[in-house]
Amino acid sequence: MDGTTRSSYQTALKQAEAELASHEKRGEALKQTVMALRNLLALGVEAPAAAPPAPKPVRKRRPRRKIIRGNHPPIPAGHFGGMGPTAAYRKFVAEFGMDHPVPSIRDALLAGGVRTKSSTSLLTGLHSVRRRDEMKAKAAESAKAEEAGAEESGE
Repeated sequence: MDGTTRSSYQTALKQAEAELASHEKRGEALKQTVMALRNLLALGVEAPAAAPPAPKPVRKRRPRRKIIRGNHPPIPAGHFGGMGPTAAYRKFVAEFGMDHPVPSIRDALLAGGVRTKSSTSLLTGLHSVRRRDEMKAKAAESAKAEEAGAEESGE
């Protein structure tokens, strides 16, 4: 065995001995705890009662409220009542045009009586409807352009 290997083994031995001594100290402390508990139980002395757990704080829920910002055309209450988000969106666009941003349309639909679980989910749905409608419009435009090109070429 060379000097470096021997030194490594000596270091490992010292660490193992230190760990064993620490383990023995913890074991001795645990034995003393067990003996003390046995003595308490033998004498009939009750151990001090543990404090009851602290009650968890109760979070109060804020009541849900409709967020209506007013940056949309005036909409009478109930104007979109009983309609789903898609139908109400298309009715709004038919009446007021597509010049309004989607959050403004959402606020108008809420003011007009569209029911939803949350304004965020309504906003997401409206973005989807707008995207689908824009894709349909582009497809219709390209179909018209193809027809016009076919007529001009004499087909």
